[in-house]
Formats: sequence, C-alpha cells, structure tokens
Amino acid sequence: MLNLNQVNRPAPLKNVAAFSTLMTKVVERQRHLPGMACFSGYSGYGKSRSAVYGAGKYRAAYVELEQYTTAKSMMQMILAELGINRPKGSVPELISQAIEIMAGDVYRPLIVDEAHYIASKKFVDVLRTLHDKSGAPVILIGEETLPKQLEAFERVHNRMLTWVQAVPLDAEDFAILARTVCPSIKIASDLAAAILQETSGNTRRIIVNFDEAEQRAKRLGTESLDLKAFMTFGPIIGNKAPLPRAY
Repeated sequence: MLNLNQVNRPAPLKNVAAFSTLMTKVVERQRHLPGMACFSGYSGYGKSRSAVYGAGKYRAAYVELEQYTTAKSMMQMILAELGINRPKGSVPELISQAIEIMAGDVYRPLIVDEAHYIASKKFVDVLRTLHDKSGAPVILIGEETLPKQLEAFERVHNRMLTWVQAVPLDAEDFAILARTVCPSIKIASDLAAAILQETSGNTRRIIVNFDEAEQRAKRLGTESLDLKAFMTFGPIIGNKAPLPRAY
C-alpha cells in the first residue's frame, strides 16, 4: 500500500532543497536588499509540497490563491493565516492590518501559492506593498509563465531578489522518492526509466505510477516489479490521454 504518511512527508528532492535555499536567501538577506522571490514551474513538479515543507523552518504564512481570487478575498486569506479571526474591513484597511502584523516579525515570510492567477491583475501590486511597508519577505509560487507575467508590473518585478525554477525529477530524485513513498516494493531500472520518460519527470504522475506499481505487484504476488510485469495490467500513466475508442 502506498505510504500516505511518506507521501505527505518531505523527501530530500532537488526542488525541496531549491525552495529551502530560496527561503534562506530572502529571509536572511541584508536589509537594504529587496525581499521578494519567485518559485515557478510546470504543474505537477512538486512546487507546493516543496513550499509547505520549506515553510516550517521560518514559520511562514502560507496562502493558496484561486481563479476567482479578488484583492479583498486575498487579503482576508492572508490575515486569517496571520492569526486574525474572520478579518473585516475595506481592502485598504485589510492591507494596513496585514502590514502591521508582518512588520512585527520581519523574519516570517509570506508565501503566496498559485500566484499566476493574479499575476495579470493590477492588485498583484498589493503584495509588493505588503513587502515594502512591512519589510517581511514575500514569495510568489506559480506556473511556468509566472515570471513572464510579472514583467508587466515593473514595481513587483524589480523587487525580486531571486528567481528559482522547479525542475522535473531525474533518476536520482526518482530513486529517493521511490524509497520514501513505496518502500515495500523494488522498482527495476527498466521500469524506472520508462516511468520517467512517459511522465517527463512530473512528480505527481510519478506518484500515481508508484501506487499502480504497488497494486500490480500485489496482484502478481511479488515484491519487485520490472517493466514487462508492470505492463501486464496496462500501460504507464503518462502525459498522453487515452485515445478515443472506435466501435
């Protein structure tokens, strides 16, 4: 059975390490330097998990935006994460409350996940205001297009101390993740290589295939699985959707 506790626990993967380094850089920066940062990459690369794991060291406030997030709903989420119960007020009032709280602990970062949803909207500048007036770090996480989107807002763009791009899993990370997530079976090198190729190193899809591998190994009554055995019950779950069927 897939180890859910391990799935939700950090494995020492390259993206986890990269985000941890980013966090340290913005939190421990010299105070005359800007303290915003951007962590971007394709969906499924493990950006959000890396952020959640990395947030613990600095007690970061973490919010996740959505497609219909507004300036007010964003500020309400941020204040709730900062400890305010059911925040109320106009947008300027909410911003002032957040600045006051953040200024009281300038080593506590604010992480804004799924930031690409607001990166093309003018109120993305609110995040720059929070950073500038509080002195606290603000880290934006989003899809591969996020850095390009932010170019339209120079005052946000030039506050970035560092830009880090998440990377797909490689063979080394694959082996670490396999030992962490599904330690009950051994995945043969040919199956590992095929999963990496078919998923293009997408962490989320790889974990789905780990679950498939465990189920298929159980059906075969084995503790190790190679490509031929895995394919007995169907193909690797990769980047391509199933083809339409003809009747």
